[in-house]
Amino acid sequence: MEYLFRFREENVIKVLKEVNIVDVEASTLIEGQAIVIENGRIVDVTRSPVGGEAISFRGAFLCPGLVDAHVHLVWEGQPDPNSFSLRESVAMTAYRAARSAWRNLEGGVTTVRDVGGPHGISIALAEAIEQGISQGARVLAAGSPVVQTGGHVYSISEEADGPDEVRKAVRRQIKAGAHLIKLMCSGGAYTRGESIHATQLTPAEIRAAVEEAKAAERRVAAHALPEQAIQNALEAGVTTVEHAALLSKRNLDAFCTTGAFMVPTLAPYYLMATRGREMGVPDYAVVKSEQVMEHYPTSLQMAFAAGVRIALGTDAGSPGIPHPTVPFEAWLWQSLANIPAPAILRAATLGAAEAVGLEQEIGRIQQGYWADFVVYRSNPLEDITVLHHPEAIFQRGAQVAGGGTVWSKTLLG
Repeated sequence: MEYLFRFREENVIKVLKEVNIVDVEASTLIEGQAIVIENGRIVDVTRSPVGGEAISFRGAFLCPGLVDAHVHLVWEGQPDPNSFSLRESVAMTAYRAARSAWRNLEGGVTTVRDVGGPHGISIALAEAIEQGISQGARVLAAGSPVVQTGGHVYSISEEADGPDEVRKAVRRQIKAGAHLIKLMCSGGAYTRGESIHATQLTPAEIRAAVEEAKAAERRVAAHALPEQAIQNALEAGVTTVEHAALLSKRNLDAFCTTGAFMVPTLAPYYLMATRGREMGVPDYAVVKSEQVMEHYPTSLQMAFAAGVRIALGTDAGSPGIPHPTVPFEAWLWQSLANIPAPAILRAATLGAAEAVGLEQEIGRIQQGYWADFVVYRSNPLEDITVLHHPEAIFQRGAQVAGGGTVWSKTLLG
């Protein structure tokens, strides 16, 4: 399914001069280049530009705009998001989501995939940003996740039981304008009374959801922590498996066979496990997060070693992690799992673009792509912590933000 984002592209020809392009696919630099931009897209990459409005970032490093494949814009790091969502008004939640989209953009995250929020807020926000009514990261929105009755984060979800009800729930989300479908296929950390090892939605229910989504050319994202839930999702044909913290060899084989993406999100579990009690996170969520973190770094290492397709997600908005969280998630991958910076950077740009279906539009700095990029003063291929310090952010060729330090810099060891 093709998404056309039309707002804010500028007709004036611009030339970004004297920059070093970060090639995330080849993990190399292309030095001393100029980027020619027209109508929001890159029309040329050259050493000898002619004409245009010149903008110099001499010696800087130009990286594709970051992509977060897993966020919740309606949350901003509240310690108990389930209870919070049940209390807050729809109008206030919508304002909060708009602020989250802007904060992602000013931190260098030019595209996000929102994988769950109530009342169609993220769907409406995506349209508002496209039309220029609001400003923020480009949004792909799942609308309300589909869950079994009482399932994971039911507070923001649509409950359905049995294949027929699940089909109807998926159709309702598509009718509402969802760009993708989100399924909750297991328990999670911050819903009371459920185990991280519990499967949710039956294989037949998951298959029904995937069938309906694919008929409407929608991708499917499946929340799944434990081995059996991951397997159920992969065998049903989902596009991405979110979290996938408790991987098995069987899961790895299924990932590689199906070509599905893994979207790891270490940040919320790490912070809830290490700082949850001081943040006011419910004790049951802290305990479950500690259980997840016993396995998560090893699972991430296993996935990279097996050649699984991986996209960086963060679960931004979850307890303790406001927007944006890509720089912190990237640091965790390196510090806890020893993933090299070039692999992390690819997962946070082109890898995530592939997972969300926009790899022909974003994720690379080359002719024909949207002019979405972030300017850094140091090379992110060598030091992933550079992502905490964007000098300037461009979206569709317009400089939309610049300067500042991302919130999580204070957490780095």
